[in-house]
Amino acid sequence: MQTLTAIQQAVYDYTRQAMSEGLPFPSLRGIAAHFGFKHTTARFHLKALEKKGFIRQRSQRVSDYLLANEVMERPREFRLAARIPAGVPSPVFDETSESFSVDRDFFGGGDIQAIRVAGESMSGDSIADGDIAMIKLQSEANKGDILAVRIEDEITLKRIKLVGDRCQLIPSNPEFSVREVPARHLQIIGKLVGVVRKT
Repeated sequence: MQTLTAIQQAVYDYTRQAMSEGLPFPSLRGIAAHFGFKHTTARFHLKALEKKGFIRQRSQRVSDYLLANEVMERPREFRLAARIPAGVPSPVFDETSESFSVDRDFFGGGDIQAIRVAGESMSGDSIADGDIAMIKLQSEANKGDILAVRIEDEITLKRIKLVGDRCQLIPSNPEFSVREVPARHLQIIGKLVGVVRKT
């Protein structure tokens, strides 16, 4: 590869840092805002990085790039948390010594936690006992999201519905009943973004 100018190196380091944290490749807008560039200047530096072999275009979209080095080629490793109940809430999970690797783009960007599922209350969504739930850590949610939630010192995997000052924990397996708790006792840990299963 060719050498980079100081500003090209800075732009490259910025994109590399984002990707190493599991985030999407920075947009032209994001790069321009970070460095105080105009969009045309950000595009110029990306094109220079592409020409020198440090990044490559994933599609015909102007700013849809990938790193061309080992950061993108190396799978992302997830350390597995003990378990999250898909049934009756249980004590908060801890990390185990288990880990596994998948393609870095497979579950999208953000802070993602891998958690072993215990129980069958979400089997209607093809989430079975022993599966690994991939949870994107966040405090907000949209209607219909399957969420990891904390109820005081317990956690569980459910859809939720607010009813006044109460919150319903809704299973997808009809053999399990809806549980209702005070909304003030519930904290959203994150939302389900994928399921890993051994076959």
